[in-house]
Amino acid sequence: MKENWPPTEPGFSQGFFFFFQGGGGGGQGQGQGQGRRGHAQTPISDDIRATLVDHVINHGLTMREAGQRVHPHLSRFTVASVIRTFRLENRMTRRPSGGGRQRLLTQQQELAVVDLVRADNAIRLHQLRQKILADRQVFNNINHVSITTIRRILGKHNITMKQLYRVPFERNSVRVKGLRAENVWRILAMDGAA
Repeated sequence: MKENWPPTEPGFSQGFFFFFQGGGGGGQGQGQGQGRRGHAQTPISDDIRATLVDHVINHGLTMREAGQRVHPHLSRFTVASVIRTFRLENRMTRRPSGGGRQRLLTQQQELAVVDLVRADNAIRLHQLRQKILADRQVFNNINHVSITTIRRILGKHNITMKQLYRVPFERNSVRVKGLRAENVWRILAMDGAA
């Protein structure tokens, strides 16, 4: 049986065949903060950077050896980037993040917000917002603050604004707990008899 390739039917060209893959939308894993092959880039701490510079500059290790000694999956190209930064800019630390919005509240003001919540744990977020806007002594530069910002600050300091326990305490009295236990034993006895 003779194969009919390339096809000679109408609509097919006798010239070159071109195969295209996907559109120009970028491949999988090409999002923000990811490298060429889809691996997330983890920032290198300043301690690791200082150790790399020490190994390469002071002890004479190759970049591959220094990278393997400090971290098993550290590429020699990453080590080369750290050494290049040290030689050109004379710094071992990461560049501070630039751009973006400035902080709305200072560290002291954030701690004051936390103290307000600790003083009155029944306070609601909108009441907390009113107290912040009313206090011109501590929050003198704040003219507007959103509920989301307050929630984020409290979350940063591991404080959650859960609702207070509003169930009557007699639900957990000894008498009610005994009645619950008796009910469970009655149900278990009925299941055992069946």
